[in-house]
Amino acid sequence: METLNRRAFLRLATLATVASAAACSLSAVAEVPRISSDSGPGPTWGKEWDELIAAAKAEGKLSLLTWGDTWGGAGYPRVVADFEQAFPGIVVERLSESSASVWLGRVRQGRQAGNYTFDLALVQSDAALKEGKPAGIWAPIRPLLLRPDVLADSAWRDGLHARFLDASGDLCFSWEYQALHAYAINTDLVPEGAIKSVKDLVDPKWAGMLISSDPRIGLGLNSAAAVARTWGTGVVRQLLIDQRPVISIGGRDLAEALVSGRYPIALGLRPKALAGFREQGLASKVRFLDLADADFAATTSLLYFDRAPHPAAARLFANWILTREGQALLTGSLPTNSARTDVAPFEPEGIATVGKAYYEPEREANYQHTADTQKFVTDLLRAAR
Repeated sequence: METLNRRAFLRLATLATVASAAACSLSAVAEVPRISSDSGPGPTWGKEWDELIAAAKAEGKLSLLTWGDTWGGAGYPRVVADFEQAFPGIVVERLSESSASVWLGRVRQGRQAGNYTFDLALVQSDAALKEGKPAGIWAPIRPLLLRPDVLADSAWRDGLHARFLDASGDLCFSWEYQALHAYAINTDLVPEGAIKSVKDLVDPKWAGMLISSDPRIGLGLNSAAAVARTWGTGVVRQLLIDQRPVISIGGRDLAEALVSGRYPIALGLRPKALAGFREQGLASKVRFLDLADADFAATTSLLYFDRAPHPAAARLFANWILTREGQALLTGSLPTNSARTDVAPFEPEGIATVGKAYYEPEREANYQHTADTQKFVTDLLRAAR
């Protein structure tokens, strides 16, 4: 059993390196380190790990719910295939959904009929906690974690406990940590280093020079919530009223306005919207600003279903996917960035600077603040008409 375990993790390491190479072709910043042949279970917990593998193989199946397969890269299918190859005899049945309302509805309907289909979910926490938690869909995932390299505080940004987004700190583990940088500039019009915080953005010299996505929803709203958290709603008012931003429909319109120089500053631009301009070599002057008082962290979480039908396989997968090698494989396949401190980022424009505290809208404790900010912004813009 010890030999099998080591082979499993060697297999994962090799495939994680392949994932890293693929990510590098997408401008990722570093290769995934290989796992050494002597990095299997240690003497104090190796027996428990080997017994878990045997129990998971006896179950023979894992049922997985995932969200976000529309991302670029190889996605979750590669992760599933690698898990099945690492632990032969366990078949993964995976349901992919792009809408929280759809997968929540399906789960509720099944549970009402007495069908407890799923073991684990890799989804965003918002609807999962707001709707799934009161419905009793989730069981604590923290007790499933047993590997020392998963439980180590040093392995995770801000420590292991900080990665649980639910108020009780045991249901919803956020393995992803990708900074969404709210503001971008055209460096022909804004000198690099001229804007280091939101306070620089409210300088009167930038009045009328900002184009913005709708601040009542999406990236614009989450950025407003980040600003309000740091500076209060008075600064949000300055940004949205005194600075006279032009509200855009977003997407390509924001990108074109910034690339062409019609506006020197854009709020709510996503890197994907720049793809066409980059292919034409027209976006070299666009820079995303790293402003912790305006940016926020995007996360996807791992959750464990109450009355999971395959508890041993679920526990095995949860520990496997949260190792350094598992995270390199997962984030490189999507691609995105891991909350693990020892996994290189695969999305360069989503790097979260170490030591900066970014707003986390997916954290349960922040739901009310975001809702309050949304009301404030909506009322503010209505009054300004």
